[in-house]
Amino acid sequence: MRYDLDFKIKVIAYYKQGHSGHATSEKFSVNPRFVSKWVEQYQHGGIDAIKPKVDRTKYSSDFKYKVLAVMLSEGLSQSETALRFTISSPALISHWHNAYRHYGMSGLTSKYKGSNPMTSPITDKPDEDKTLAELKRENEYLRAENAYLKKLDALLRAEEQADKKQGSSKD
Repeated sequence: MRYDLDFKIKVIAYYKQGHSGHATSEKFSVNPRFVSKWVEQYQHGGIDAIKPKVDRTKYSSDFKYKVLAVMLSEGLSQSETALRFTISSPALISHWHNAYRHYGMSGLTSKYKGSNPMTSPITDKPDEDKTLAELKRENEYLRAENAYLKKLDALLRAEEQADKKQGSSKD
């Protein structure tokens, strides 16, 4: 569940009046971890740190690497690192760390997510008007299409032969 800014401010204000984290969480019916997280975020970064994120922030691979380098060199926890760099979720840092350990810097680059439509890179332009990159992309596409059709043809022939063998044994 997402909590709006006004709600978080009320929770923090109640806590700052001297109530314990447990009492605050019971009063507002929220997880005690949320209370401590919001209070820490507010103390470290003010109102901006507790604002709900409207859109997903995209981080560059250089920024991710910097975050990991600071965390490891200074021995910070993921939560402390998230607070220092104003990252909403410490779990995100854990994900980056695992990706970096397994794949190096390439693990920190953002991958395109979403549908990847199967559109042909072949354009209606005459070949003379196409750039070298367009011609290379078209050539790569045509090679892949040719290989696919060859495999499909081989599969169909194999099925036909299998059907003929089954048909002759039934006689």
